[in-house]
Amino acid sequence: VECNYLLEAKSQERFRKLVEDDDELSAAKFKVPAVIHDLTTAQVLTSEFCPGGTIDKVAFLDQKERNRIAKNIMKLTMKELFVWRFMQTDPNWGNFLYDVGTGTTYLIDFGSSREYSKSFVDGYLRIVWASANQDSETLMAQSHIMGFLTGDENDIMLNAHKMSGYTVGEPFLNDEEYDFGRSGITGRLSEHGSHFLQHRLTPPPEEVYTLHRKLAGAYNLCIRLGATIKCRDLL
Repeated sequence: VECNYLLEAKSQERFRKLVEDDDELSAAKFKVPAVIHDLTTAQVLTSEFCPGGTIDKVAFLDQKERNRIAKNIMKLTMKELFVWRFMQTDPNWGNFLYDVGTGTTYLIDFGSSREYSKSFVDGYLRIVWASANQDSETLMAQSHIMGFLTGDENDIMLNAHKMSGYTVGEPFLNDEEYDFGRSGITGRLSEHGSHFLQHRLTPPPEEVYTLHRKLAGAYNLCIRLGATIKCRDLL
């Protein structure tokens, strides 16, 4: 699918309109280049030129600008999942180009874009909100409903699932700024995930694999930027 450039062109134009029509992202100078259809085929995708370098290289910018970029990448990620239900699932930092001269962030490479059903998104939002509030009862109940758990898991798996949820929800826990650089969040997620390999009884919903890959990528980018930002208002 990622090599079907006619399909990717459609996804790119769809994202371009979504970003253009979003007042917050437009004001933040987030842009998607237009596809040049006359020069696009099933084998070649041609779009407008985007100046700038990969966004992980902007770690030398001042804290305010790094925070601005990170906050809007998190905002974009939340909108993709919970508002648009249409997400570019490849978290490669090379898919974000930053132009130092204008402060513009360009979004590219939409070959791995996918849609999510409303029922999945609604259920997953309940899990994220429960995790953010450390509401273990709702988190575990909704996890059973969505098929993350069977009901026969041992205590090690149940605790790992709960703590993994809490860790994912940690940036959204309160209204305070979250220091991604000092959080150690990815290491703790890996630690909890190691228990899944040994004790998981059922695979999670298939949508979760691409979703978690993108969310982990957004977190890692915030870590790379040394961002200290408020996240709870994004849910």
